[in-house]
Amino acid sequence: MKKISNHFLNRKTIISVMLFLSIAFFQLTSCKNGKKPKSEGINPVQSVTARAETKPVPRASTEDAADDPAIWINFSSPDSSRIIGTDKKGGLGVYDLDGKEVFYYNTGLMNNVDLRYSFPLASDTIDIMAVSNRTDQSVDLYKINKDGSLQVVHKKQLLSLMKEEVYGLCMYQSKISGKFYVFVDDKNGAVEQWELFADGDKVDGRIVRNLKLATQVEGMVADDGTATLYVGEEDKGIWKFNAEPSGSVDGELIPMSGEKDNQNIKYDIEGMAIYSLPEGEGYLVASSQGNSTYAFFERKAPNKYLGSISIISGDLIDGSEETDGLDVVNFAIGDRYPKGLLVVQDGSNKDNGIAAAQNYKIISWESVASKFTPALN
Repeated sequence: MKKISNHFLNRKTIISVMLFLSIAFFQLTSCKNGKKPKSEGINPVQSVTARAETKPVPRASTEDAADDPAIWINFSSPDSSRIIGTDKKGGLGVYDLDGKEVFYYNTGLMNNVDLRYSFPLASDTIDIMAVSNRTDQSVDLYKINKDGSLQVVHKKQLLSLMKEEVYGLCMYQSKISGKFYVFVDDKNGAVEQWELFADGDKVDGRIVRNLKLATQVEGMVADDGTATLYVGEEDKGIWKFNAEPSGSVDGELIPMSGEKDNQNIKYDIEGMAIYSLPEGEGYLVASSQGNSTYAFFERKAPNKYLGSISIISGDLIDGSEETDGLDVVNFAIGDRYPKGLLVVQDGSNKDNGIAAAQNYKIISWESVASKFTPALN
């Protein structure tokens, strides 16, 4: 028995040595080829909890309904700021920062939403919001009133020419010309860029550029400060384009924005938003829907990947899974959100452990920033 045992131990030792040499050889040849193991240098996913959540959309718990939020800042009364969320089964919900529903509009199958401030209209300026409307294959435009209520402001719906139904959407204001634009896409990878302009006391638009990606896209965000459009190709990663209508139609794929080179990302790539800071600093945030996490990249080129978080259940509020859309702002809102907030769609909402209709989770940026080294400030 002793001889057999020693033989067994020797075999284990030989196997361990062989395994060690194999790993060492792989790492050596990878370095020689300029390739690094996929997991090298990638930190584990950090977790945070939500501070509040919105009332669920008026649908059944089995329906995929809530989709994309936009945060509207009431600069004259920050505590009265609003979260505007789409219900792609029927309309738009407007919520206060505690998550209470203050308005709901039965406007159609509304998919993605975005907004901008100080659009010149007649002799005044308005806060303007654009929504992709899958009922009418259009972009619809709204004025956001001082109480956060919505008022149709388009002269006519902007009817898309894309073959598939409208899907993702974002807005852009050029720092070069001052003009306002809307980007809208479809599931075939087509993207339309619309220029918005005043026509009397209404807003109209025209298509000024078309882009095309190889496969399905949805999530988009435009960075006004850097004139950059980010488009999520769901099964590949995040592309960036010049956002100006005169810009190139060729995009650049951001490194480590897809699961092929980043173990913390699982397809689909979905909602995106920009947390802007002075002098071009800040962050690009993207939903990694396949593993219910959120990836953070530097705003500045080359958009270095910084890490990821998940939103887990807290004492009173459940976590967030399979997020479609999200939004983030850097504006300080009282003691609750001194550095801004992140709002994400929750694709698997629960109320006391029981499945409920989808809603939106509200997270303090301060809690997010503290999970990174150095902190995202």
